[in-house]
Formats: sequence, C-alpha cells, structure tokens
Amino acid sequence: MDFGKLPEHIYQRSVEKVIHTTEYRKITINGAGLGADCAILPDENGYLVTAQGSADGADVKVAMRAFYAGLNKLAATGVFPEQSSVCASLNVAAPHSLTDEERNKSEMHLRECIRWASEAALTNKVTIISAEVNIVPAMQTYYATATFTARAGQDAIARIQGEKAGKDVVMTKWMGLEGTSLIASARMQELAARYPLGLVEQAADFDRFLSSVPEAATAVQSGVSAMQAVREGGVFGGLWQLAKANGVGLVIDLKQIPVKQETIEVCEFYDVNPYELLSGGSMLMITQGGTRLVSQLAEQGISAAVIGRTTDNNDRILVNDEEKRFLEPARHDSLYRVLAIS
Repeated sequence: MDFGKLPEHIYQRSVEKVIHTTEYRKITINGAGLGADCAILPDENGYLVTAQGSADGADVKVAMRAFYAGLNKLAATGVFPEQSSVCASLNVAAPHSLTDEERNKSEMHLRECIRWASEAALTNKVTIISAEVNIVPAMQTYYATATFTARAGQDAIARIQGEKAGKDVVMTKWMGLEGTSLIASARMQELAARYPLGLVEQAADFDRFLSSVPEAATAVQSGVSAMQAVREGGVFGGLWQLAKANGVGLVIDLKQIPVKQETIEVCEFYDVNPYELLSGGSMLMITQGGTRLVSQLAEQGISAAVIGRTTDNNDRILVNDEEKRFLEPARHDSLYRVLAIS
C-alpha cells in the first residue's frame, strides 16, 4: 500500500466493516467512520469528546504536528481549550540506534520533538497527561500520535449543527501549508539553488500557521454549520471528507482556492499537485454567510476565501473556468512523492 492515509475503499472494507460499532453507536453522537474525525459521547454534564492526530517524518517538529492535527479536529467540532477541559497523551515511535553516537543524536532529536509538542500544549492551554516513547527496530523515521480527551458543555456541539445544503464553503489560510513547510525544510539546499534563500526559508516557516483554533472559534461565533480540518490528501481530501461527513454535494471554483506563491514554486520544482499536498492549518467551513465570515476572520488577521457552495445532491464538482470535472476520493498525499519515508 502507498504511504499516507488509507484510501477510502480499503478503509471501508478492511477497517470500518471490521469494527463492531453497533452497540456503541447507540450512545454516541459521532464515532468511527469516514468523515468522523472525533468521537462524541454524551454524559450527564455535557459531552466527552476524543480526537487523535498523527504525523511522521525525520523533523524535530513531528510530535508538534501530530498535536496540532488532533487539536484542529477538536476545534472543528466546536471544542476549544479556552472553554473546555482538554488533555492530551503523546506517543512517539522512534528508530533503533546502533552506535553510541547514533543513540546520543537520537536522544537529542527526541528531546527536541517533545519540547516542540510541550510548547504547543502550553501555548494552547492543553495538559499533556502522558508521553510514551518506543524504540522500534523496523522504523526508518519518527511516528507520533497525540490523543485528546475533552469535556465540553451541553451547548458545545449544538453550536455547529444545522442545515448544510445550499450554503457557502469557506476555506481559511492557504492550501498545502504543512507539506510546503516539510519539503522546504528537508530540501532547503536543493531549493535554494534555484530560488532565493529567503523564499525557501519563508516556506519552511509555514508551520507557524498549523493551529486552526482561532478561526474555528470565530466561525462558531458567526454561526457556522459545519467545519472540517484539512490535512491528509490536501484540500481535495478535505473537500471529499467535508461532503461525505455532511451528506452534501459541492460546486468548488478551483481559482478561488487560496495558495501561497512559495507553495506554487515548491510544487512546480518537484512536480507535486498542490491540491493534494498535506494542508494542516487550513479549515473548511459551511456557512450561510460566507462573505460575512471572511470579513470577520480578516478582522482577526486570518486570511480566508469563499471557494464554492454546497448542494442537495451527491455530486462533487470542481470548476476551472469553463471546464468541469468530478472530485475523486483522496489518494495518498503528494508529500510522499518527494519525501517518501525520509
């Protein structure tokens, strides 16, 4: 199988159909399945919400990226650390080291991994309640997961419920941010031979945009109907999941999807499709007043754009001037075409 997120058809037949969900679905609002990024269980005081983010790579920010992947999923349900009690558990799998020198370097790398995740937790007022690290002989790179548990009030989930069809689709920030940052960081010397070093360094710094919590909070106050954290499979993957989770069709104008020039340059250099590039930090939203929400986000210093509409059928249509085509299920992320398992 290819690197990255499991394709939908394999997930359905080998994961979703195998998990025994019948009994627990009687007591959950949301749970395991395509488009279900969080499990939401009602309790006597409101809701118990869980989410998990994961990331892999040789970079020292891998655990931080997993942290934000999970935190953004919580935010997409309307749950925020500022308003709820949120804690997280970290798990890091690291490659085996053969020599003393390799072990020392690995320990320093691990310390930096945990430090970046810890600082992200402190910034977002999340308590890390456990951190488990395993050295795995077969691993060729680091793999991190961050599992979140939150207790939310009675009104937390209800704030983003409502009719989904016939509304605007808003996208925050720019597509491909996380993937651009990873590629630029890992291939800086190669890219700097073609582009100005400042452009490459700016691209590598795109991980500063990874948190989607501020825009999600603004969207909830605006009366958003649904949100989807974008990541694996890029914006195309996020759009597919948004439609699947909310039972709507889409008409999306490709020219309205925001993208940074640095992402364009990086993708052209490596022949990568920017629409399928890892896009952590962006959020897709369904709302009645897209233009109004974009203005509200702009007041908070957050870039966003109306990129299309939802429909009351199952068609997911991409429009590029006069050309129209159907959106397809997300494939493996374009990031792996460049970095593979490095």
